[in-house]
Amino acid sequence: GHRILNIGNCHPETVLAMIEALESALGVTAKKVMKPTPPGEVTATFADVSRLTALTGYAPKVAIGDGMARFATWFRDYYRIG
Repeated sequence: GHRILNIGNCHPETVLAMIEALESALGVTAKKVMKPTPPGEVTATFADVSRLTALTGYAPKVAIGDGMARFATWFRDYYRIG
């Protein structure tokens, strides 16, 4: 009686794009050390939401930058940080 479904963005986002969005949301610059990608490491990730869409009509609408900004705001409010 249960289903496991992906909920997320349905197109790839690079790891660097995620870091840049988080940097922008937090107003800080990450200290990045660029190294060769280890075998098996993902360079982009995305959710296949086709089953969720078919079942519920859900379609992602929030861009990564907006989502990271909302998350940063929630995180700061929830943990009462700055």
